[in-house]
Amino acid sequence: MQLIFIDDSGQPRPRREHLGELVSVGAVMFPEHQVSVYSRAVDQLRGEVGMPEGEEFKWKPPKGSWLDSAGGEVVKAAHRRMLEIAGQCGVRTAVVIWDRGRAEWGKKEVATRILGYLYERIEMELQASDERGVVIADVPGGGSKDHAKWLAEALDLTTVGTTYVKPDRVVMPIVTAPSDHVPHLQLADLVTAATTAAVAGRPNGLELIELLKPLARRNTYGRIGGAGLALVPRDPLVDLYLALFSRSCHEVTSSSL
Repeated sequence: MQLIFIDDSGQPRPRREHLGELVSVGAVMFPEHQVSVYSRAVDQLRGEVGMPEGEEFKWKPPKGSWLDSAGGEVVKAAHRRMLEIAGQCGVRTAVVIWDRGRAEWGKKEVATRILGYLYERIEMELQASDERGVVIADVPGGGSKDHAKWLAEALDLTTVGTTYVKPDRVVMPIVTAPSDHVPHLQLADLVTAATTAAVAGRPNGLELIELLKPLARRNTYGRIGGAGLALVPRDPLVDLYLALFSRSCHEVTSSSL
């Protein structure tokens, strides 16, 4: 059994040339026996940095929060350690990113479509490992009506599937949980946001590439492109797979395509 945690992110104004607004969703996939191992390790990390109860690790800490006041170096070190722990726990990741500058669909329509793409990669990973899985998402923004609508749309994935995969491996409808109570969702926030930032050409994402690469799922040919990282539309953005995941982050500039 695997437990899969998902969250969304975005970059409204990428630094990288020729990109429009980016909308993304990502998953971190845990072997069942490593879920509690990760929780304990992150609890230890919280103690090491002096993080108070009730605070959560966020890619972009809210203004006035403890993590925000702790300073950028503390945040960077915490993010790096979280990714290192994830690697030790055998976590696999997948992130789908949509460039609205090339395919300018409405945000809600994009969010539905990329969730389907992510679900396909989750099913494929479970099939490759011959396991079953449960998917837990961060509670979506908006009120209760938006939450109910999101759950209804997600239900189609786990009952009908998509054009390319059937719901054979995910054993129940996608459920939601508040991220402040679930450290694994905080990791999903980090992986999705950092990967999206790297694609956008942001230094804070690029400097984490070497820790993100070992986590990303790969296809049967050992490639991350299309498996651990899916860019939509693919053809105009194909060189980004090579720029980000085949070279060292020091070779990637904010304008390279």
